[in-house]
This record gives sequence, C-alpha cells and structure tokens, in this order.
Amino acid sequence: MPYVPVHEAKNKLTALRREAAIGKELLLADAKRKDDQPVSLISTALIDELCEAKTFSYDWLDEPGEENRNYSLYNRETGVYGVGATRKEAVEDYIDNIIDYAGVYFDDLPFYLSPSGGRRDHYWYLRRVLRCEGDREKIYQVLGLDKVLAD
Repeated sequence: MPYVPVHEAKNKLTALRREAAIGKELLLADAKRKDDQPVSLISTALIDELCEAKTFSYDWLDEPGEENRNYSLYNRETGVYGVGATRKEAVEDYIDNIIDYAGVYFDDLPFYLSPSGGRRDHYWYLRRVLRCEGDREKIYQVLGLDKVLAD
C-alpha cells in the first residue's frame, strides 16, 4: 500500500481523495512522529460495505406476566436494552438507547477502543447507527428492527 507523508498529503488532498473514492487505500504517515501509526484514507462506501456485514441480533428477555409488566429487548452485539409496555415501545426505547450509546462511544473513542475495555467490537455496529444521523426510520431499517416486531 502506498505511504504518503502528511506534509505531501496536505498539498495533494483533492487528488488523494479521488484515488480513495475509487477504492485505493492510502496510508498517511507522519515522518516527524516516528511513534505514530499510519492512518488510512479510504472510500467511505467500502467501510460502509464492511459494516453492513455486521448484523444485529436480538432477544426478548422479558414479556409481561405475573412478575413483569414490560417487554425487554436485548441486542447481543452491543449489550443495549430497550424496555416498554408493548414490543413497539421497547423497540423505540432501544432506538433511544442505541443512539445515546453511539454518541457516548464516539465522544470517547480512546476509552472504548482500548483493547482491555471489552467494547472495541461495538465500533462497527455503532458506526452503522451513527451513519443514520439520527433518522429513526433509517435506524429502524438498518438495525433490522422490523424483523424483531414480526416475531
């Protein structure tokens, strides 16, 4: 993969962006900071495609009965829950919670991406949520929540 020094990339950003957009990955390296790792400039569409392979799976942990009055929806990949008096309300609560978690996660990436934190794998799932830009209908579709309500 081609390495491009940061000082050179500053002057050629438009051309480098065009190359990345067609699928070429370019590694940006900072020669002044030997300890820094390179950073990739790559097509967002390719990363989106990679993330789409990460599917969300759910379990209904609780349903109304003698001891419980609510439905509880659990997402296995992120550990996020949604709770509500109906399945629809639980899904809506889940959407609120996954949006909140994605915001918190991406606001403190060094903490959540730490190998010792156990939540590094959440990145690819939460990125899908973030790419929806708060559009609840889009989140509903992207996360496959229509199947959850159909069960």
